[in-house]
Amino acid sequence: MSKNKNKNKRKRKTGGGGGPSAQDPAEAIESLRALREVLEGPDAGPNWGAAHKLLVKAGVPVGDITPVIIGRDLAAYDRLVAGLAGEPSEVDALPTEEPAVNDEATSDAIPAETLKKAMKAFRRRVKLTRLDQESKLGVGPMSSGRTAEFESIIPPHEFPAQVWRALAAEGRLVDTGRGFYKLPGN
Repeated sequence: MSKNKNKNKRKRKTGGGGGPSAQDPAEAIESLRALREVLEGPDAGPNWGAAHKLLVKAGVPVGDITPVIIGRDLAAYDRLVAGLAGEPSEVDALPTEEPAVNDEATSDAIPAETLKKAMKAFRRRVKLTRLDQESKLGVGPMSSGRTAEFESIIPPHEFPAQVWRALAAEGRLVDTGRGFYKLPGN
């Protein structure tokens, strides 16, 4: 009988909830600096997600983190970590646009075949994004027939940022800022 009595009692939660755990800022800075070496490697993709989580736990505003992680910008990453450590940095003055690059040197250094493959991948991503948007409830042809409304997209990560900047310099893409691009005329 005592079994039933205890069964009906509600258990009291004892912490350990789903929220972010408090982390010592010095530990976060040390973890971010250790992770920096891994971010330079060829298989850095999943590690950028870990860097994002550490930056959020360290208290960096999400608006400062997002362009760094999406653009995989190591220089901006270093500025964020330096700002956390209290070192002189330009964290508050993060660039809103991609830094100016010598466009001629960039497009000459990238093979034409790579640029062609990148454009094909970009067009495919635009097409799939449009299909995804138009398949939403209330947008399809059986309803009002409304078309997808998006201006630009983040290009596929299988090509580096230099490829997208070179395509924008050639006029084959339009850079809309913060790592987003669109096809000209759209």
